[in-house]
Amino acid sequence: MNLLVVSAAWAHRPGLSYAQFDDGQVAITLARPELASLVPVDDLDAARLVARDATLGAASFTVNGAPCTLGEATIKEVEEDGVRISAPLTCPVGPIHYEASFLANLAPGHRHYVQVGDEPAAVLDASSPSVTFTPHVASTGEVAGRFVGLGLEHIWTGYDHLAFLFGLLLVARSLREMLMVVTGFTVAHSITLSAAALGLFTLSPRLVEPMIAASIVYVGVENFWRPAGWRRVGVTFFLGLVHGFGFAGLLAELGLPRHALAVALLSFNGGVEIGQATIVAVLLPILLALRRTSWWDRRAVPVLSVGVALAGLAWLVERI
Repeated sequence: MNLLVVSAAWAHRPGLSYAQFDDGQVAITLARPELASLVPVDDLDAARLVARDATLGAASFTVNGAPCTLGEATIKEVEEDGVRISAPLTCPVGPIHYEASFLANLAPGHRHYVQVGDEPAAVLDASSPSVTFTPHVASTGEVAGRFVGLGLEHIWTGYDHLAFLFGLLLVARSLREMLMVVTGFTVAHSITLSAAALGLFTLSPRLVEPMIAASIVYVGVENFWRPAGWRRVGVTFFLGLVHGFGFAGLLAELGLPRHALAVALLSFNGGVEIGQATIVAVLLPILLALRRTSWWDRRAVPVLSVGVALAGLAWLVERI
């Protein structure tokens, strides 16, 4: 998000805060000491709902008097002691009137910078806490490019998903079996990603993230039993459903543009698949060549499977 770029140099400075409006998403960034003056909770995860109410919830978003709808908020640390609170924002068509009422609860002289897309819109303070602006509406091409890039970035830096996929491929006996495993994972996470992103069925990240970690532990341990190909494909499909909810959690955090919902969803999923296919294309010839060696099955697979299981266990403990 552009907010991270804008706030990178200043997020830690008391007296300054930032509001970013972009593609159906609003995010507020301010210094943690100032958030503490609004929210008396040290743990950011525990403070999530309170922080939303004290910032986004205390603000007003309307279009010609009709209120906009805020989605579920996320809260993250950025740049030293900066904190970013973001949520999807759904508004009627028209200019948005934003009133940052929470500025009255911050120190005198506090300045609140408002940015819409890539353009600055206003600098607010307690005496002048509101602005009306026309939201930036990204073109279909802009939406597609952005979400393909986000899908690529997520799979290439999603080490838990990569560990899961690597664990699955370790004991595949042939190219056909490897492709079946990857296809099963792809189809499964595409189903739940789409269902969750469209609001048909969702699971809380508090449940999904530990389940993803547990799936990595399971795959690492199951490798010692060398499951039959058909069984591994079935297990992969079931566990892939869980990973799809993990991808959907990221989309919920980013916010899907309502005017190009299908494009954003298909583009993100396409980015994930392109990134996954790239990784598999590199791994497949290497793993197939290694399977022909005498030491691979006896020594390397058990050691690597233990590594996959331990990585999953570490993530499980962290997420619980």
